[in-house]
Amino acid sequence: MKEGITILICTYNGKNNLQKTLEGLAKLVIDKIPFIKLILVDNASNDGTSEFVNQTWIKLGSPFELEIIHEVQPGKIHAQTTGLNNVQTLYTLICDDDNELFSDYLKNGFELLQLNSKIGALGGRGIVQSDVEIPEWFESMAYMYACAPQAKKTGDVRPERNVIYGAGMFLNMTAYHKAMEAGFKVLLPSRIGKSVVTGAEDGELCWWLRFCGFEIWYAENLQFNHHLRPSRLTEEYKNSLLTMFKVGFPVGKLYLRIFSGELRKPIKLFWLKELIYTLKDTTKIPFLKGAERILEWKRSVSQLRYFLTARSEYDKTYQKLLTIYQSLNPGK
Repeated sequence: MKEGITILICTYNGKNNLQKTLEGLAKLVIDKIPFIKLILVDNASNDGTSEFVNQTWIKLGSPFELEIIHEVQPGKIHAQTTGLNNVQTLYTLICDDDNELFSDYLKNGFELLQLNSKIGALGGRGIVQSDVEIPEWFESMAYMYACAPQAKKTGDVRPERNVIYGAGMFLNMTAYHKAMEAGFKVLLPSRIGKSVVTGAEDGELCWWLRFCGFEIWYAENLQFNHHLRPSRLTEEYKNSLLTMFKVGFPVGKLYLRIFSGELRKPIKLFWLKELIYTLKDTTKIPFLKGAERILEWKRSVSQLRYFLTARSEYDKTYQKLLTIYQSLNPGK
């Protein structure tokens, strides 16, 4: 692999979003980075995205090489996997099509990654920007929108968090390839077009990197403007995000419990035990207040439905993850 960074953008019909993103990339400080390439994965767009990006990049002076790849299968995970399979550098920066990186983003990330080879993924902070007024409820949802700090200071995001959001995330490709060799596979569905299913692929990747012995970091000096379209600041979209996180919670919790050592052997009817624990947790909800109580009710109902539907499949997932973790960490 080449010493340097590949910037990866995956987009579906992103023509109207990408102007500021590309302008931000053109302003990046790059003089001390040996090699830089931009890969844009056009995920089944039909709005002329590829042509727009190519023409805009030329107008911006083509600061570094651009390659456009087409992925016809809808879904962010398919586009991202296709893009990563074409990366030939030591590091990749995942830049969403509505991210405008600060000019020192690439330089600061590259320097930190070179100093610590144990960093598997490195994230920054998105700062909300929009053409419409930011709703009052946004602050409580900022992390879900990739618009919040991911830790109190630079370093591993544990114990406050276990994973980082995908927007603005650097990937150590050595770590990524080790995860792939271990059998990395996203267990939860992804985004398809404009629909939010779970978007959990980046969190699951972080867990696999942890399973492989790498750390997940946040850096205070990595910042970007996150330009949110008005459609993403509606009550409808907010509720879809909440649903996304609720659907993914049981699997995310499973990764955590295996990693922490709480689960170290197969358990019969594990899904049923989790169902009973969830029922017990619901007894605490009436003592909560306001929006928190409503959210926890929705979370509990979602989890109960999940365990009743998944049942044996959840047990198979648990056993598979446990086997993989133990094969990567003998003696644990």
